[in-house]
Amino acid sequence: MDELYLLTDRALDELKRTISIDKYQLSSPFIEEQFKGRQYRSSIGKKVDLPDLDVKSKEEEMLWIQDYKNAIALHKVINTDNIPLRYLVDERFWTYLTHTKYWSYLQKRWPAINEERIKENWFFKSGNAVFSRQALVRLWWRAECSYDSNNLRDPYELTKVAFDFADPFNQIIERKISKSRKVFRCALIALRDTPNSQKLKSEENRTKFGKAINTVAGVKLIELMKEEELIKMFEDMIKNIVE
Repeated sequence: MDELYLLTDRALDELKRTISIDKYQLSSPFIEEQFKGRQYRSSIGKKVDLPDLDVKSKEEEMLWIQDYKNAIALHKVINTDNIPLRYLVDERFWTYLTHTKYWSYLQKRWPAINEERIKENWFFKSGNAVFSRQALVRLWWRAECSYDSNNLRDPYELTKVAFDFADPFNQIIERKISKSRKVFRCALIALRDTPNSQKLKSEENRTKFGKAINTVAGVKLIELMKEEELIKMFEDMIKNIVE
């Protein structure tokens, strides 16, 4: 069992101030050495069996499938049934994990090639991008919002859609409307069920998708719409782009 921790505020601030590409390219985590003899973490009083996250070559298995599988593995352990939500939205929780248990995963999946990538994937960045950029939250949030306990056949069916359509779906994730799980789920249903929705994966079409979402979000109170209305709205949006 792995005990779960939060970084202290001071430790998180120091890590952000002392980012060095060389440190993030080390084969082993540096955090214990950096804070040797100093308090840098506190237990949240929870223990779980954290899963290992697998990274293969793109030739062996497509990256989105690997992400989908890793998201499920992570979400089955890290969820609101096991851990209070206040920790799951706390940067100190996820940053501790990226600098300890999942150090090797981060290095393989998101190599530290520059400071900007380190800031995006090991830490939170400001704004809604937090849910799509930070390496572990990117996995967990998609699984958390797409998980459907009422789907007895496969509660992670929509999670697969979220990763299959990762690029066009980022157009939703990085906007405020993604904070509504209802909107999140209805968009996934539309992507799954609309004919030719795979065409949204092209750069041109996903850009159009993002512009369409901006237009609708600016004139409608999307969060107040009924589920069937939301699904129809996204279906019509997709059809207008791909047909």
